[in-house]
Amino acid sequence: MLKNFIKLFLSLWVILIVLGFLNKTLADDHPLFPDGVMRTTQVPIFCGTGPVVFSYATSIFKQKSVAWSEVTQNGDPNTEPFAWVSFWYSPELNNGSMFLTIAETGETCLMGYGMNWQFDTDILLDIVNKAYEEGNE
Repeated sequence: MLKNFIKLFLSLWVILIVLGFLNKTLADDHPLFPDGVMRTTQVPIFCGTGPVVFSYATSIFKQKSVAWSEVTQNGDPNTEPFAWVSFWYSPELNNGSMFLTIAETGETCLMGYGMNWQFDTDILLDIVNKAYEEGNE
């Protein structure tokens, strides 16, 4: 019985070490900007409560959410997201907005806005085709 317990303990210990190594390796493989390439700047950013901002994006700017992603600490995919980035677009008005929503406060900030968008249709078709294939597997 003691031998089985020791074997189980050692097996679990080895598994934990391997998982720790894999987590570190996966985090190291994630692309980051090199030090000194990007810097913090003070810019005017316009923020409001998420539901209000999104309702205006929908009703006034006629935009719909097209894409969104998680934002994690230092871009580390192994950490919990603290925010979400979303891109909203209106085909009718050909305008688009990039928003950042902070999880802790629910506040949504307009990070960028543009008109007369030009899209790379080949990349968009690749994205749609891949999503279609994954949905039919």
